[in-house]
Amino acid sequence: MKKRSLISQVIPSFLLMAVVAIVAVASYATLLISSFYHDQAKSELTAAARILSEHFSVTLSSASGENLSSADARKIDAFCKATGRDAGYRMTFISLDGRVVGDSEENHVNMENHADRPEIRDAVSKGAGVSTRYSRTLGKRMMYVAVPVAGDMGQTIGVVRTSLSLSVIDETIGLLWHRIAIACLVIAGVALVVGFIVSRRITKPLDEIRLGAELIGNGNLAEKIPSSGLIEIDILSDTINRMADQLDERIKAITQQRDEQNALLSCMAESVLAVDAERRLIKMNKAAQKLFHAEDSDYGRNVMEVVRNNDLLDVITRALASSDPVEGDVFLHAEGLCLHAHGTVLNGADGKRIGVLLVLYDVTRLNKLEEMRRDFVANVSHELKTPITSISGFIDTLIDGQVKDPDEVDKCLRIAGKQANRLAAIVEDLLTLSRLEDDVNVRTIPMESTRMVDVIREAVEICSYKAREKNIEIKIQCETGLEANISPVFFEQAIVNLVDNAIKYSEEGSVVEIDAATRDGQMLVRVRDYGAGIEKAHISRIFERFYRVDKARSRQLGGTGLGLSIVKHIILMHKGDVSVESVLGEGSTFLISIPV
Repeated sequence: MKKRSLISQVIPSFLLMAVVAIVAVASYATLLISSFYHDQAKSELTAAARILSEHFSVTLSSASGENLSSADARKIDAFCKATGRDAGYRMTFISLDGRVVGDSEENHVNMENHADRPEIRDAVSKGAGVSTRYSRTLGKRMMYVAVPVAGDMGQTIGVVRTSLSLSVIDETIGLLWHRIAIACLVIAGVALVVGFIVSRRITKPLDEIRLGAELIGNGNLAEKIPSSGLIEIDILSDTINRMADQLDERIKAITQQRDEQNALLSCMAESVLAVDAERRLIKMNKAAQKLFHAEDSDYGRNVMEVVRNNDLLDVITRALASSDPVEGDVFLHAEGLCLHAHGTVLNGADGKRIGVLLVLYDVTRLNKLEEMRRDFVANVSHELKTPITSISGFIDTLIDGQVKDPDEVDKCLRIAGKQANRLAAIVEDLLTLSRLEDDVNVRTIPMESTRMVDVIREAVEICSYKAREKNIEIKIQCETGLEANISPVFFEQAIVNLVDNAIKYSEEGSVVEIDAATRDGQMLVRVRDYGAGIEKAHISRIFERFYRVDKARSRQLGGTGLGLSIVKHIILMHKGDVSVESVLGEGSTFLISIPV
């Protein structure tokens, strides 16, 4: 359907109504005026005809019947012509046989018989006759009124007819229609202007509503459509304004809810992602985006194009196929991570399955801790089993009396004592390590400002006996006046363990270097040896409990396998860090870093 503007519909309607009203009124007025003029002409012609009838009745009283004398005929014709010049209407005298005896405008001799004229017949038969028709003689539309002329005996001797041209009336009516046409044009122009004004009065507020609705549709919900002063249009404006306010409130509520959800998802350490039934990515929190190196622009893509992990796809597939939550492990080999995935089906408002929500927990550290726990249990069992078995064996041998030689008995007792001391050292280190872990996790260790050179010298003094046995020189280089807020006892233990470890794995006549200094807000303590060094494969686990690079040599040297783990926990207690750098065959450097 072709669309039209309000103006194009209102103005033609106004014009049509105005023209129809004018034409109707003009037609009715013209009918009344025409009827009035015709009635007036008829009355005037009738009165004139009767006057003439009485005049001829007196003048022609000697005449009877159809026999009018030539003298009477001439008299009648002369009277008609003389009187008709000033009368303003035409008069005609017709005998009973229809012959024209006299006429005010034409030569009666040349005129045809009028016996068949309707007004003549009516005048003879009814006493009067009126007719309106076009006159071929005069070439005009005429009104004719005829009345009989009575003789002296009361008999009808003829008919006198008066007539008047209706052209004057027709011209008057035509002039009226001309003026009506001009009035129609004027009124049409007025109607056009009024229609335009009225339509603009309506369309202007409608345009304001349209512009306001467009602004609201573009998101400017604070826009208000002004009042137009028209009740019907103001109802529409108020409705749209209320609708915009309600929509604004709902959008704000939804936005607040969305922001809260995003804030919750962003704060979650777990990775959260949602996919639809077609495995297209719907949503990810920041943790998931960081984990999978994804961005918001990846939304709508297949999850495998973004994540590329078969374990994750398997969890998604199982979750979509099941109405119950599903779980599974997801391994990211490139990142060295192990994730535990929990998948739950997402249902729409109609109950239909629309996707899956996945929560991924990073269990890498838990798995590593579990592995360390298993290794620790195995190592503790092994480390304790060896001295216990040795002690038990020698004691059983002595109890059974199998050894009689005093020297052999003494040897067995010395070996059992050595193993007992090793067992005591292991237990002591385990207790120390357990105490350090409690101190790190549960309570704060009291710290005090301590001169580092004193701590280092005390530690070196403790290790000096072993150093002299292997002819190893310990060099100390400490920054003048260096002090740190530390626990002197525990920090000294850490230095002792590192220096003792360096002496054990250094060759005779070698050097162990210790230096301490500050840099960039950190106190750095280095312990360097020039021993065998550590392979790179062992460096990442060197601080684990009971972990040894060379297990046979470590036991031979009397180590418990807990010294470096104790160092690590002491430094963590000081909110610092300990690391190692080593080159195989060239030695190792242990670096302690704590904030000052």
